[in-house]
Amino acid sequence: MRILVSIVAAAALLGAPIFAFAKDKDKVGPTPAEILVNAPDDAWRPLDPENTLYMNLPAGMVVIELRPDFAPGHTQRIKELAREGFYDGLYFHRVIEGFMAQGGDPKGDGTGGSDKPNLQAEFFRDSKEVDDFVEIGRDRMAPRIGYIDGMPFAAQPEALRTFKTDRSVAVWPVHCPGVMSMARAGDPNSANSQFFLMIGDSRVNLDRRYTAWGWIVDGFEATRRIERGEPPKRPTPMIRIRVGTDVPEKERASIMILRTASETFKEYLKATGEVDETGYVREICNIRVPIKVDGVIEG
Repeated sequence: MRILVSIVAAAALLGAPIFAFAKDKDKVGPTPAEILVNAPDDAWRPLDPENTLYMNLPAGMVVIELRPDFAPGHTQRIKELAREGFYDGLYFHRVIEGFMAQGGDPKGDGTGGSDKPNLQAEFFRDSKEVDDFVEIGRDRMAPRIGYIDGMPFAAQPEALRTFKTDRSVAVWPVHCPGVMSMARAGDPNSANSQFFLMIGDSRVNLDRRYTAWGWIVDGFEATRRIERGEPPKRPTPMIRIRVGTDVPEKERASIMILRTASETFKEYLKATGEVDETGYVREICNIRVPIKVDGVIEG
């Protein structure tokens, strides 16, 4: 939902439920809308063009932020293939409502790939290697849940390290709607060119079993128009996929993302009621990290 800042401010003062998560009327404090409108400039961050993908679909543009810090091999492959034009014109050949949309196969039947070698799995990392995980609480599936720069992640408790033989504590992306992940065969190290975008919550089936390499920052609504089916009767094409730095500057989206490590985001979460007083996160997949597109707030 896109709302002009001035409209957001006015509606916030009237108590209108603008954003996806309306503040409990019995709570005292600013509304989510007021918090975002009054957020300081340094609470927002821009996208890095080198780690941004622009995916043109028939229904519109999808802007994806890559995570080379977490899945360097997979993000590098995606960028290589995008720059070669490999994905341009390929179809989403397997699309399951409430689950995911899979594409990136030149054969169009789920058996193909590029001529490049398969990738090693990057399902999770040790928390010692992760500096920017922001824990917001716990939920029904993970003892620690939070974000790394806007993308949802989960983690094991740090106290577990002393009890494990390998002395590791895992941090992994959670497969919520909008998360981008890599398709593979039975071998964990068999990912190549095919990927899928989440259109539903499938944490139980996919977390720590597939490599998530990015998340949709803007344009998720365009994915709702992808033709469903296994295979779809009229499969939806990826018209073009480009890396941000290869897109003329005047054509790039002007997007700012609310920093999930900021005090503003903490206040926003509290106001939405998605995290209760005990630190229990009601539903991580329902939380949308706010962004600004051309100065317009989306929540």
